[in-house]
Amino acid sequence: MKPIHPILLVEDNPADIKITERALRASAMPVQLIVVRDGQEAVEYLLRQGEHANNATWKHPDIILLDLNLPRLSGQEVLERIRATPALRSVPVIVLTTSRRHEDIQAVYAAGANTYIEKPSDFQRFVEVLQVIQSYWLDAAVLPSTVKSC
Repeated sequence: MKPIHPILLVEDNPADIKITERALRASAMPVQLIVVRDGQEAVEYLLRQGEHANNATWKHPDIILLDLNLPRLSGQEVLERIRATPALRSVPVIVLTTSRRHEDIQAVYAAGANTYIEKPSDFQRFVEVLQVIQSYWLDAAVLPSTVKSC
């Protein structure tokens, strides 16, 4: 039996959250989607602070899907906090956003993003992109969380 992969989705757009949920359900990959709706909540979840401090269902994410345009803290700021935290530094961060700005692309790669993907506007294409993400990051790639120490 394959392990269930926790995926943290940092997204404030309800439509994009629903599309992501639908796309992940359509795949055969066992995942648990954890949704946070702004940058500050993402940091609090990852660092187990605020309302997430005593969260009994807390899971360390195998991958993070991060939007850039978020309330309270931007996706860029969230990424910088992730990469500044030793326990989170190795978690793959896939920036999934509507921005095509060259400056955004340069900045997030410089800050340590693993991948930058422009969100497709077409639902079927969005599903395909999410399936490729899942196939690569959760099936083909070896993640730090799946490696047992000797």
